[in-house]
Amino acid sequence: MEIAFDIFAGLGLFFVGVKLIGSNLKELTGRWFRRLIGAVTRTPIFSALVGILSGALTQSSSAITFMSIGMVSAGLVEVAKVAPMVIWANVGTSVLVLLSAIEINLVVLFLLGVTGLAYYFDMDRAPRFRHLLGALLGLGLLFLGLELIKAGAAPLKTMGEVRDFLAFAASSQILAFLIGLILAVIAQSSATVSIVAVTMTNVGVLTMDQTIIIVLGASVGSGISTALLATNLSGIGRQLAHLQVVIKVVGVALVLPFFVVETLGIAPGVRALAEAITTNSATQVALIYLLLQLVSASFASAFQRPLLGLMARFSRPTAEEVLSKPHYIYAEAIEEPRSALELVDREQMRLFGLLTSIIDAVREDGGTPFAPAVLYAAGKTVAMRCDEFLAEILDQNSARDVLLDGIDLQKRNEILLGLIGTANEYVTAVRQAGPRPRGDRLGDLLFALGESVHTILSIAGDAFASKDRADLDMLLELTSDRSAQMEGIRRRIMGLDDITPADHDTLYATTTLFERALWLVRRYAALVERSVPAAAG
Repeated sequence: MEIAFDIFAGLGLFFVGVKLIGSNLKELTGRWFRRLIGAVTRTPIFSALVGILSGALTQSSSAITFMSIGMVSAGLVEVAKVAPMVIWANVGTSVLVLLSAIEINLVVLFLLGVTGLAYYFDMDRAPRFRHLLGALLGLGLLFLGLELIKAGAAPLKTMGEVRDFLAFAASSQILAFLIGLILAVIAQSSATVSIVAVTMTNVGVLTMDQTIIIVLGASVGSGISTALLATNLSGIGRQLAHLQVVIKVVGVALVLPFFVVETLGIAPGVRALAEAITTNSATQVALIYLLLQLVSASFASAFQRPLLGLMARFSRPTAEEVLSKPHYIYAEAIEEPRSALELVDREQMRLFGLLTSIIDAVREDGGTPFAPAVLYAAGKTVAMRCDEFLAEILDQNSARDVLLDGIDLQKRNEILLGLIGTANEYVTAVRQAGPRPRGDRLGDLLFALGESVHTILSIAGDAFASKDRADLDMLLELTSDRSAQMEGIRRRIMGLDDITPADHDTLYATTTLFERALWLVRRYAALVERSVPAAAG
């Protein structure tokens, strides 16, 4: 019973350590990670190096995969550029597996002592140290848990029941493979299972052959875990998740035959290679784990283009992903700030076309192939990407004209975000009201409001694109204050006998949103007109 509790407590400390390491290192990298990715993914080599570093920090290739999916979905980076990072993140996870094979008892005790003193003196309250200390504490607990597992598992190798079970497991490589696979699906990490297997090998509970086949099974299990987590994804995001699955499976498919040939005594294989490097069994397993990751990453890198093409065939980009991709701005443009600002202006003009498409959804003679929710999400994504792009331009430039024009575009972008949200709310309010018969006062009002706001948005898009002062002056006149007019309309319709509480809500929602849309367009027009020279008109 004491053996079981020692192993159980060790596993508990181990998993707490893994959780602390991952969560705290993600916080440490979160502030600069997005900007770093944009810079280093320009070349496959740098992207791969960041993948190795990220895998070592988070100890989870799945975490890097889904982090990359988020960045691709946000339009920050293309799939082809971030793919090497996803591929080589698996190699980074080998760090802890290698460390687990080394006797570092004194280092672990020293680490826990230093971390404990830091917490005692409240250093964890300082933002600059909080997450670093959390990660170090997690590392200490992880290795302390492994030491408990080693101590608890050591007597197992002398127990008859354990020897009988291991003999049964050794009789079937398929069983050992399935054990590794299932454990990895549960733990959602092949590195986690491999570390525990290394520990059990170190104390003689598992044989070398058993451990190797468990490690191979765990790699496939990790791929299955990623596939299960990606079931709610679609489009480009699923491509990266499927790529990670293929990497795991292909790596095992390439290494497994050499192991089988070796166990049959036909020729030396992976075990002989590890034995030539070191005599320590635990280190041999860790090296085989590293070899597995290197083989799979090398294969995926060599065939990245056809693999991504295959993934794209099975998971095509969604309509939202296509619309969310900026047409003009791109990372390299920041090197020419004046041209970069012009690209932002063109991207914002494109969004006015998207705004009219949102309103088309509730016009009688309108209609759009895309759902308003898709258009809204895409417009919001592009506008936010413009905002991030402008922030990077302003951070890297101090020229007065660049700063002034950049701040002006930021103000316009804020208004655009408001307009996109307003258009989506207006469409939602009209749809909730349901179809109205012609001749119905509220129905006629909704029709008129929809046509008016669509016309104004169309005129605004043309005026902002041409930047003609006469067009801008006309737009400012069209968007003048309509509060008194809207209030009169509300009073007249509210006086009707057949008005219902639901009609009351629709009336106030749509007229208020109409007023807000005009006010926002007017604010945008005033900013554009301010930037147009007087002679331009």
